[in-house]
Amino acid sequence: MQASLKQHVYQSDPVAAAAVLVEPGTGKVVAMGQSKPYGYGKNETEINYSVGSDLGGSNFGFPTGSTFKPFVAAAALEQGKPPTQEYSSPYKMPYPSPVQACDGKTWTNQEHADVENESTSEHGPYPLKEAMAKSVNTYFVQMISDIGLCPVVNMTNNLHVVQGNGDKLPQVPAIALGSKGISPLTMATAYAAFASRGMYCTPIAIESITQKIGGQQKSLPVPKSTCSRAMSQKTADTVNTLLQGVIDSGTGQQAGLSDRDNAGKTGTTDERKNAWFVGYTPNLAGAVWVGSATQKVQMENIRIGGVFNALVYGGQVPGPIWRDAMTGALEGKPSPSFNLVNIPDGGGKDKGKGKGPGTGNGNGTTDGNNGDNGGDTIGGLIGGLTDGGTGNGGTTDGGAFPNPTFSIPGGFIRGQSGGTHGNGNGGQRG
Repeated sequence: MQASLKQHVYQSDPVAAAAVLVEPGTGKVVAMGQSKPYGYGKNETEINYSVGSDLGGSNFGFPTGSTFKPFVAAAALEQGKPPTQEYSSPYKMPYPSPVQACDGKTWTNQEHADVENESTSEHGPYPLKEAMAKSVNTYFVQMISDIGLCPVVNMTNNLHVVQGNGDKLPQVPAIALGSKGISPLTMATAYAAFASRGMYCTPIAIESITQKIGGQQKSLPVPKSTCSRAMSQKTADTVNTLLQGVIDSGTGQQAGLSDRDNAGKTGTTDERKNAWFVGYTPNLAGAVWVGSATQKVQMENIRIGGVFNALVYGGQVPGPIWRDAMTGALEGKPSPSFNLVNIPDGGGKDKGKGKGPGTGNGNGTTDGNNGDNGGDTIGGLIGGLTDGGTGNGGTTDGGAFPNPTFSIPGGFIRGQSGGTHGNGNGGQRG
């Protein structure tokens, strides 16, 4: 990792990259790294962009864009919404108002704000599977309006998803689009709960500490992971099925692993200041962020690692980083399968927006104008960064210290350059 991140995100680049790998079912932080070295000189930093401010990271984290949408879907599924749920999903619409919040409160669209999709060709109706694969903004705003904000808040609380400064997420519909800053470690650990069929385990980075006193070694106490159920197995299995579709035929095709079950979600924020890919296999989860550390650089017509990008998308730059990291970490390791569910294609007229004619009665699910599919693939960014392992599935309700199966490589964490982080203008499209 020490040299490989610099292969494609140079120290002198105006943007940075950070990556975290977490083991589902144990919470063990397997690997953590970023593109610039620790220090106080030019293109160096004393800040770890992978974590929140409580661990020495950014005060705000980074807006996550559409990588937040699976949390909304999980909340809706827990509320009994079917995986075939369909909404009109127009290209552009006002934020629905009023929207029910917690404690009997409501949110109203007092500023008459609008939300729109990435392309004018993206208009529904869409079922959930296609809306997730194509990362349709208006779909998820309608979903959060339908179920209310409180179920989403409860889901993110169960997954310990907070802003980079530790604050709870605000109760506003824009959170469906990833408008608030969250750390890569938080995102990787939350997605690990999908991988472990609904069991969330708090992240741990230290396995053991020993102190030498005289000629004897003494073990010192270290933080232990605690696990709890964040959602039902059925909900997690359904989300895994949905997010496998993102990699198979949606915005994350450039990130997919060819040799094992994997799932994930892309994210790109307004003005392309942040791009994400968060994904997982049944035994490893990872989050990759690429973006402007100061939130001042728009990733348009920009060279990253010597590769020109007209527009940076979550599936285009972070996606291949994630693929290489996961490939290296899982080499030679078991490849367990997801417990997938059958999600029929939704109704509606087949619009055939992809290169193919679409599938059955769906909305043209093949290829299509998937923003995040374009651009050059960047390979070998953090491939082989650590040995992999197998998770234990998160089948117990926790409290006991889990038994991690990965070892953390030496010299993996590297610093990144500081700067003030804003919350961004909200997620636009994954």
